[in-house]
Amino acid sequence: MAIIVFCSQVPQTGPPKDQEYDLQPSERQEGCVGEVEEKLVTLALAEEPAEEGDEYVNVCRSGMMIYKELHDKLFEHQKEGVAFLYRLYREGRRGGILADDMGLGKTIQIIAFLSGMFDTDLVRSVLLIMPVTLVNNWMQEFLHWAPGIRVKVFHGTSRKERDQNLECVQRKNGVLLTSYQMVLANWEQLRRLNQESFVWDYIILDEAHKIKTPSAKTTKSVYAIPAKNRILLTGTPVQNNLRELWSLFDFACQGALLGTAKTFRMEYENPITKAREKDATPGEKALGLKISENLMSIIQPYFLRRSKDEILKLKSEGHHGPPGMERDYVALEMPSLPRKNDFIVWVYLAPMQEEIYRNFLSLDHIKELLMTTRSPLAELTILKKLCDHPRLLSAQACIQLGLEVSDYSEPTDEGEGTGSSMSQAIKKVSSQTLIEESGKLTFLVALLEKLQEEGHQTLVFSQSRKMLDIIEHILTQRGFRVMRIDGTVTCLAEREKRVGDFQKNKGYSVFLLTTQVGGVGLTLTAATRVVIFDPSWNPATDAQAVDRAYRIGQKENVVIYRLITCGTVEEKIYRRQVFKDSLIRQSTGDKKNPYRYFSKQELRELFALEETRSSATQIQLQSLHARQRNSDDQLDAHIAYLHTLEMFGISDHDLMYTRETGHEDQAEDEEAHRYIEHRVQKAQELVQLESQLTNTQYQKSRFS
Repeated sequence: MAIIVFCSQVPQTGPPKDQEYDLQPSERQEGCVGEVEEKLVTLALAEEPAEEGDEYVNVCRSGMMIYKELHDKLFEHQKEGVAFLYRLYREGRRGGILADDMGLGKTIQIIAFLSGMFDTDLVRSVLLIMPVTLVNNWMQEFLHWAPGIRVKVFHGTSRKERDQNLECVQRKNGVLLTSYQMVLANWEQLRRLNQESFVWDYIILDEAHKIKTPSAKTTKSVYAIPAKNRILLTGTPVQNNLRELWSLFDFACQGALLGTAKTFRMEYENPITKAREKDATPGEKALGLKISENLMSIIQPYFLRRSKDEILKLKSEGHHGPPGMERDYVALEMPSLPRKNDFIVWVYLAPMQEEIYRNFLSLDHIKELLMTTRSPLAELTILKKLCDHPRLLSAQACIQLGLEVSDYSEPTDEGEGTGSSMSQAIKKVSSQTLIEESGKLTFLVALLEKLQEEGHQTLVFSQSRKMLDIIEHILTQRGFRVMRIDGTVTCLAEREKRVGDFQKNKGYSVFLLTTQVGGVGLTLTAATRVVIFDPSWNPATDAQAVDRAYRIGQKENVVIYRLITCGTVEEKIYRRQVFKDSLIRQSTGDKKNPYRYFSKQELRELFALEETRSSATQIQLQSLHARQRNSDDQLDAHIAYLHTLEMFGISDHDLMYTRETGHEDQAEDEEAHRYIEHRVQKAQELVQLESQLTNTQYQKSRFS
């Protein structure tokens, strides 16, 4: 085959003066030259003889063909994920959600899927949106797994470079990586090509729970970019309530699955949420169970979620692939994950903490707050800080409380303040004083000294930068080598360097991280111990932090310590976490009917300080799960050591959902059964009707 390439060369003697301007290459000409070079490479590769094994494989017999070398590097569950994504396309479903547990390789599944789609010319342009901290990671993964796909980045300070990359992908095909921040500022540009409307073949959102709130500006900007297909990736499809699940599916399926937000709330969210309360009536429980089963049946074709425990269980039982389907290839087995023990450690308030806490609750404005409907958020935030350390309050408050003087006040946002001034202020207070003022610190320091002695590397997460300042000051005074990442570390290269140093150097025994910044996108498998210093209202936030260490690549058993102060608002926060988690598990299929632990009244009692030298929650969980713990002699000895420290006891968070409710969630009589069946049918018909109307409108707009 002959290849003819036309190019112009400038004579060495120089062009005539009147032609000098014409011979300067334009951006378009440079683009053409680049395209010719790419074609040459492609043609040259096509001329090479096919090597042995140079073939494609039908992934799980779905019809999706991907390169055998790539296929054979995927784990079994990842192949099934690729097949799921292709079935969405093949069956004309315009979107779906891949909601695998964190650490199971959603990135790799997307890259393998896109590799097959590009190879078969089923896709040309893909917009992939993610948190800014993950842009470089996605680029590296594409280069490693599918170097043949053109990948460009729409990010950075150079507008010219961004514009060139966008136009390159839109005109020539490929994948454009960008961040949610860039979409917020440039959504109008991303939906056009030379002032004409541009429709992407796929929009893919990573960490898709970023659009969980329909009214948020980020959500609206992502909605404004037209696409034929939409895929959402998230390990936490529901974080707080079922409205978030509705928002994700509304975007993924372009309004054609779960109806309007109002109908979904009335027909699905309200009865399911009510049924999860411990004091719900038998009728409410039965209705909620049937409604949640109906919801799962609706979303099932568009939703794929696997947990680490589920994958490992199937592996141990010898199950591979869909039932009744034999493999015609050798499967790459996912490496076994070690054991994880996730503990709640119930610690005491220090005497000074308890006194301040009680005094705060007795203030007149707190009593007034409880009599009004005004948001209690500011007061709850103060209570949460008091549970961690009194010095998280303002400098003025510390003086008024009689604490040893420090002129350091808590910044209002993680991005504010300077680390050097904060550190200098903390150093004005002795480390022993700082420890004695916080029950959590008393426990933490003793724990970390023991873990360092045993050779463990530990991640310590807190929601507060100031809390990390206090911990860092204490640990460095005691000779610990500490690494740290928080909101002040904005350079991605610096973040990666710190992660790399910790992973390679056993000398760093503690890595301090803020939950919001360090809980996403980092792999820290060198650590075998994780401390969650302060619980989040959102259970998914703490789960993300845990999964920095407990993921594929971890070789050792992992122990997590979630520190919660007895009797305080933190105990109530934990109860809220359990309630939200049970709601999530029932609605997304993790558990059909999880055990109900707490009543609505128990969830409301945020402004009451209960017994501070014991925990009713710990006692309840101990009676339910004490004999289920997966342990060994070494862990038993470690738990015995924990009981010698200043704390009330421990609970097994990872056993929380091992129990299910029995058969009491049944309709009381035939009339109640008919009512429930009618409600379920009505709910499904309403959302189907609204979804059909939305789909009709979409089709009209598409072909108008």
